[in-house]
Amino acid sequence: MSNEELKQNLTSTNQWLRLIYMVLFAVLLEIAGFVMLAVVIAQFLFAIVSGKANDNLRRLGDQISSYIYQTLQFLIYNTEEKPFPFSEWPESEEEDLSTYESAEEIDGEVIAAADADAEADVAADAGTGSDAAPADADEKTVATTEAKKPKTRAKASAASSQEEAPEADEPVIQLGADSDTSADNAAKDAASAHRKENSADEK
Repeated sequence: MSNEELKQNLTSTNQWLRLIYMVLFAVLLEIAGFVMLAVVIAQFLFAIVSGKANDNLRRLGDQISSYIYQTLQFLIYNTEEKPFPFSEWPESEEEDLSTYESAEEIDGEVIAAADADAEADVAADAGTGSDAAPADADEKTVATTEAKKPKTRAKASAASSQEEAPEADEPVIQLGADSDTSADNAAKDAASAHRKENSADEK
């Protein structure tokens, strides 16, 4: 930069006039900061007493925050538009206050959501437990059945051995002895009959 350009910038009316505006808005920024602090304290006291925030103080706080933002934008050369009082006072963007929720309402929603999640977890755990119980019962039934099978097989083997034992102990019938006994009985019967006939003849 040449000396002529530096001299021209130093003697520029616009630069020095802007400096005057910057000093003015710096003072207004300090005042706006104190007003904002007063609004914060007043809003807190109002919420403690009434249990909810004051809508008018909310709008005023929103307007002051917008004014502080516009002033800072001018001071850091982000805009050449001068804030209030050289332009209109900023309007509040919070015209519809129906969506505002107090701290108590937010806490209540958070607690309700936490309770709902806890109930869902308990229900899921209960469902898992009920599914596992039948499986355990089935496993126990299978184990019991398998344990009983050897006993059943042992009993069946014992019964079959007992049935075979009497068959082994049964006496063997000797056909020859039985035939001789029958012949002797027949001879005795014939002799008795002959004796009876002789006795009858003698009489």
